[in-house]
Amino acid sequence: MASIPIVHIIGLPGAGKTTLGKKLSSFYRLPVYYIGAYRSRFPATIEGEANAWVTLFRDLSRRKWANCILETTGLNCRERFLRDAFPFSKIVTIKLTAQKKFLYERLGKKKKSEQGGDWLFGDKYRDKYEFVRKMFKYFKDVPSEIEIDTTKLTPQEVFEKAKGELVFWEL
Repeated sequence: MASIPIVHIIGLPGAGKTTLGKKLSSFYRLPVYYIGAYRSRFPATIEGEANAWVTLFRDLSRRKWANCILETTGLNCRERFLRDAFPFSKIVTIKLTAQKKFLYERLGKKKKSEQGGDWLFGDKYRDKYEFVRKMFKYFKDVPSEIEIDTTKLTPQEVFEKAKGELVFWEL
């Protein structure tokens, strides 16, 4: 398989990031790094948040900043560091969008434990519903190389679109 840059999947809760990440991981045989998994390893404090990102960046560095998938919301200043630090060919961002009502519906279908009761995004957001409500308008301005509206697509259709776009990024 050819080498590919970091595939950075961003989206609001319910957009389909985890599903797409798993499908791409299986297809390309690449590991997926979820910022949420890193956050859960540290206290929900400012220092814990910094430690989560430092640990994630260390793991990406071990992968030589390539051949892996990163899943985040796209709304954290530390993510902008990645876009600023690396040339265009080292990271490709897939932005998953959806209408707000569909994000809420998808969140409602998740298990209670996945709806954000212990979510570690910050004390400003009680759960993922509130995060979507407050951040929806800001997310549209987040830059990406690939944008897929998942509102009317099946997970398989989202995967096929992403896979089709990523052929242009294989080195």
